[in-house]
Amino acid sequence: MNISFDRRDLFKNSTIKDKLNLFQLLFETKSLNADLALALLKIIHQELNDHQKPDRTVFKRYAEAIESLRFNVPDLLQQIVDGWKAHQNVTPEEWFSDDSSGTDNNSTAHQL
Repeated sequence: MNISFDRRDLFKNSTIKDKLNLFQLLFETKSLNADLALALLKIIHQELNDHQKPDRTVFKRYAEAIESLRFNVPDLLQQIVDGWKAHQNVTPEEWFSDDSSGTDNNSTAHQL
C-alpha cells in the first residue's frame, strides 16, 4: 500500500488489492465480523464495477475471498448477505455461484 504523508490521504490511495489484502488479513486473524466484512466487500465490489479494465487477478482474489467465507464460515457469509439485502435488493451473483473462478464479469449481480 502506498503510504501518504498526509493523514487525510491514507485511505484514499489504497487500491483494490490493498483492500483485499486487508480483508484477507482480518479473515486470517479471525478479526473479521459481519459489519466490517460487509463494509469492505461493498467497497471492493463497487470499485471492481467502477474500473474500465480491472486486473483479472483482482476479480479472482475477490471470488476466492467469497469462497473462503462460504467454505470456512458460512454463518458469517449469511450475516453479510442479510446485511447486503437490508440495504438493497441486489446481492452480488458471485456470492451464490458454484463457479469460484470469478471469470464471469458480464453479470455481477442478480435479483433475489
